Amino acid sequence: MSRPLTTASVVDFGVDRTDAEPIHVQIARQLRELVLSGRLKPEVKLPSTRALAQDLKVARATVVEAYDQLLGEGYLETSIGSGTRVAAQLPETLLAAAPRAAKAKPSLIHANKRVAAKPFRSGLVDWEHFPHDEWGRILGRFWRNPPIALLEHNDPLGWLPLRHAISQHLFEWRGLECEAEQVIVTAGGMDAFDLIQRATLKAGDALWLEEPGYATARHVFAQAGLKIISVPVDAEGLVVERGRKMAPHAKAAFVTPARQYPTGVTMPLSRRLELLDWAAGAGATIIEDDYDSEYRYVGRPLPALMSLDSQARVIYSGTFSKVFSPLVRLGFLVVPKHLLGPFREARAVHGAPPSLIVQPALASFMASGAFAVHIRRMRRIYAIRREALIAALQPGHGKYYQLEASPSGLMLLLRLSTSDVAVAQELAKAGVQVQTLSSHYGGTEKSQGLLLSFAGFPERELQNAAKILVETIAAFNGAST
Repeated sequence: MSRPLTTASVVDFGVDRTDAEPIHVQIARQLRELVLSGRLKPEVKLPSTRALAQDLKVARATVVEAYDQLLGEGYLETSIGSGTRVAAQLPETLLAAAPRAAKAKPSLIHANKRVAAKPFRSGLVDWEHFPHDEWGRILGRFWRNPPIALLEHNDPLGWLPLRHAISQHLFEWRGLECEAEQVIVTAGGMDAFDLIQRATLKAGDALWLEEPGYATARHVFAQAGLKIISVPVDAEGLVVERGRKMAPHAKAAFVTPARQYPTGVTMPLSRRLELLDWAAGAGATIIEDDYDSEYRYVGRPLPALMSLDSQARVIYSGTFSKVFSPLVRLGFLVVPKHLLGPFREARAVHGAPPSLIVQPALASFMASGAFAVHIRRMRRIYAIRREALIAALQPGHGKYYQLEASPSGLMLLLRLSTSDVAVAQELAKAGVQVQTLSSHYGGTEKSQGLLLSFAGFPERELQNAAKILVETIAAFNGAST
C-alpha cells in the first residue's frame, strides 16, 4: 500500500496493485467513502492531481480519471484558481446513505454480482449485444501464443496494425485521410488531452473551451495551468466571433463539432471554415474531440473537421468507449506530421503508453470488418431506444421542459426553466439518475437542463423511468400530468 493521503483529515489511503479492482476505481471508491462517512467535509480542498499521483506513485491520468468520476457523480466540484474540493452541497440521498456506505466496500468485482444501474446514468453501453464470444476468441488467439514482435513491442505511440486499422476506419466513417504513423493510441480522453497539452502548449497559454462544454477537458487543461477562455455555444456550436473578441491570440481551441457536448448541436460547414480561418491566422491549434459521431440516426454526418484542414492546424481525438466498450480503455489521436516529434517526446518523458493487452485484438477485430458490423448493429438498437424515450417524454414537452433530440449521440437534453440541481435531487429520490446541464459550465451564468443517456437501458426501463421523470418534474413545478 502507498503512504497516506494528507488533507484536512489524515486517513489511511492508498492503492493495492495486487487487487483486480482498477487503480482509478480504488482511488474514487476510497474518496467517495471518505465523503460519505463525513471524514472529508464539504468544501475541503483535495490535493492536486499531480501531487496525489506523486504521493500514490501512479500516473497523473489515473488520478484525473478518479477525480473526474467523482466530479460527474457530484461528490467533488472544481473551479479555475481554487482547485478541486468536496462538493459544498451533496444530494440528501447520498448523505442518508453515509453510515452504511462507510462500512462497506462497494466493489462489483469483489461482490461478483451486478448492481443494476438506474436510468439515465451516463457512460454505459449495451452489454447484451456485445460480441463477447468473438472478442474472447481473438484475445485468446493472440495471447496463448503471442508473436515475438508483440512481446518485444516498444513503440510508445501504439501497436502499428491497430494504428493502420484506425486510419482505415476514419477514412471510411469520417472522411478523414491520414497515415498510420499520424495515429497515436491513447488510454482514453484524459490521457489524450494531457498528451496534447504537454506536446503543444505550456502553462499560461489561452485555450478556447466551449461553454457549456466537456468538464473532463476543462479539468485536465486547467490543472495543466492553461488559461481557460469559456466561449459561448449557440445553435451552430462554438461562436467563433465571440472567441475572437475574448481572446483573439489564444493558442488553441477545444471543440466537439460533430455533436457538441453537451447540447448536441452540429457545427455547420460555414462555422467550421470560420474556425479554421481563425486558427490559421492566429497560429493556433484546434483540438477536435469526436467522441460518438458514428451513432447518427438522421441523415449523413459532415466529414471530420480535420478533413477540411489544409493548414495542419487540427488534432483529432477519438475514443472506443462509446462505439465499442469503455472497458478496453483505449482511444486515439491523429496529429499533423510536423507534430509527431513533440508528441513522441512527450509520451516518452511523461507517463507510460496504454496497455498493449487489447491492442492487437482490437486491430484484428477492426480489420476483419466485425467492428463496423458491431457499430451498425448497435446503431439500429440505439435508434429504437432513442425513439422510445422521445415518445415517452412527449407528455411533458412544452409544459415542464423543452426536449432537444440531437440526430446523433447517446443522450437527450431537456431544457428547464428552474434549477436543474434541485430537480435532479428530486429525481434521485425517485430512483432516476440524471446529469445536470449546469454542471458543464465554467462560468457563473448557466442554463438549466437535464441530460438523459439511453444507451445502457432497454426500452421498457427507459419508458418507466421517463414516466417517473415527467411526474416528478410536474410535481416539482406544482402541476399534475
